[in-house]
Amino acid sequence: MNDTSQDGTDVPDDDDKSADESEPPSPADSPTAALRELVTSIRESSWLAGIATGLISGVLVAFYLSATGQATVTAIRHGFARPSCSNPQWLLQVPDTQIFSSAFYEQKDAIPGFADFHVASNSIDGDLSSSWLQFWPSKSDHQGDSSDYIEWSFAQPYDVRLICVVDGWTEDLTTYMDTLPIGTAKVYSTDGQPPAHGSPLPSSGCATEQARFKDYLQKSGEVEFTYQWQPVSFHCNTSNIVLHIASVSRTSSAWRGKSLVDSELNGYQDPLVGLSEVKFYYCPTALCGLPTN
Repeated sequence: MNDTSQDGTDVPDDDDKSADESEPPSPADSPTAALRELVTSIRESSWLAGIATGLISGVLVAFYLSATGQATVTAIRHGFARPSCSNPQWLLQVPDTQIFSSAFYEQKDAIPGFADFHVASNSIDGDLSSSWLQFWPSKSDHQGDSSDYIEWSFAQPYDVRLICVVDGWTEDLTTYMDTLPIGTAKVYSTDGQPPAHGSPLPSSGCATEQARFKDYLQKSGEVEFTYQWQPVSFHCNTSNIVLHIASVSRTSSAWRGKSLVDSELNGYQDPLVGLSEVKFYYCPTALCGLPTN
């Protein structure tokens, strides 16, 4: 209904205002309210909650089953204790199948009942009854840069933090007594280039470690252990590692005495020295900040 003005014209009521004049939106129509409504509907929807829970559970399980996940759980469980050869903790072993080994010298022994050829790959075959051996002293030992080394190359670079070595030929008491264990050695990273002579050159990015190994033969002739994993501290992201023999303990030679068996090659005759097995441990990227040495 319209009112009549003094001049006789009709004045529209408020109810007759044009429909195109929009009213201000109510709070219920705001974007924030819509978002709240969506979140509420998700919470109230059991199948959406199930999908979200399943996705989160799947991610957690996948991480737990991964190598890094297992290493993380181990680190937390053991209170971030420092790794050792008997318990590498959160460190992971470089798979033997991803390692190639080489050496300048490889020699056949002359021990009765054995006569094995001791190649470099014996050091990563997982068999403590095999070994890599070479003459000691070698033909190049008197030189300033000898070729008394073994090298391991990885399929990809690893941040190696621990190297564990079984020194000497540890198949049994006879092999341990008839050959020599390594006394001291230089362990270092190299760029993988074969040397023109002597040993591969150390890379400039990582420090050279001076390793000292224990001989478990006692002066009485008894052997304390037939084998024992001995640690070499290391800290280098590398794909090539060299162990260069520096010396053999005088007591190792003296206490073996006549037990040492000389091997012969083209008129050259001397005892053999070497190691049985080696393992390399690296840190997962997420845990490389933890102390290892």
